[in-house]
Amino acid sequence: MASCLLLFTDIFLVECKVHDSPDQNQVASISHNIVEEEEIWENGRPSIPHAPRGPHIAGDSPKAIMATVGTPVHVPCKARNLGSKSVSWIRHRDLHVLTVSSFTFTNDERFSAHRDPSSGDWVLVLRHPQPSDSGYYECSISTKPVTAISVRLDVVVPSAQLLGDDSLFLDKGSTLNLTCVLHFSPTPPEFILWYHRDKLVNYGTRGGRKIQVETIHRGKKTWSFLLVENTTLKDSGKYSCKPSNANMVSVLVHVIKSETPEAMKTTTSGASSIYSNPLEKETPLLLLLLVLFSLVVCSLVNSSFLSLPATASAIPSSISPSPYFASSKCHLCIPLLVERRTKKMGV
Repeated sequence: MASCLLLFTDIFLVECKVHDSPDQNQVASISHNIVEEEEIWENGRPSIPHAPRGPHIAGDSPKAIMATVGTPVHVPCKARNLGSKSVSWIRHRDLHVLTVSSFTFTNDERFSAHRDPSSGDWVLVLRHPQPSDSGYYECSISTKPVTAISVRLDVVVPSAQLLGDDSLFLDKGSTLNLTCVLHFSPTPPEFILWYHRDKLVNYGTRGGRKIQVETIHRGKKTWSFLLVENTTLKDSGKYSCKPSNANMVSVLVHVIKSETPEAMKTTTSGASSIYSNPLEKETPLLLLLLVLFSLVVCSLVNSSFLSLPATASAIPSSISPSPYFASSKCHLCIPLLVERRTKKMGV
């Protein structure tokens, strides 16, 4: 029997014994140990296995959860290596212990807890959550000292919005495109329905035109697009968008006939003819001025006649009485002047 020292690299030293008749099992064992040691020293440093950790909560355990009102919410806690320890869920608002392991300690039947067999997480379940349930919930392990993590729960009310104005005008034959946005919806709604004049819109192709809806969900928002091709006058009216978990929103659509150039020309020329006489709007004021002017003239004429001699011989023959003054009563000249001025203006 002989002994030897086998040197691998310049770090690892293996002592072995070589018999005159070497045992194959012994050789295989030495080879296996060599491979294991080479793996440990891979990348130039020993990969020493970590000692098993005790009960703890993983660092990537969620710290904030958003839920939709009325939709069940699951709040996970990544508790690991529990052993004989238990997990409790506590509500911060009133320090009420909701659950311990899978046992519930509250009269609120909406709360429960269980261990997810696939992930190993301890999950707090809240059915029919309401905005009043928002707040902090603590997941704790019964260690000394206690190991705990707080999770913020936000229960939101989804809100729908139709992009654009409350009224929409478009020409006959054009395409109607409506966009409904659902805000604060962490999970997609079960459905989004479109209504026209309070009747459900039928999608598909009819009469050579297409009516289609497309829905996209990203993050906490959902978009629904309604597309109506080759619109007609019958497509006018109220359109409504109704998500399964939010309020209904509406828009009023007006489909109109586009005017031809001839019609536009007629409308424009008609508008010009209406205001072709700039004096038309000022007619009442001009008539009032004419009346005042006539009164002044009549007053002067009357005063002139009163100052003349009573005999007609006193009047020079070269002066012929005006037809306006045929009567000593001046009120006759007022309607004559007004009538002539009115006819002159074409009123």
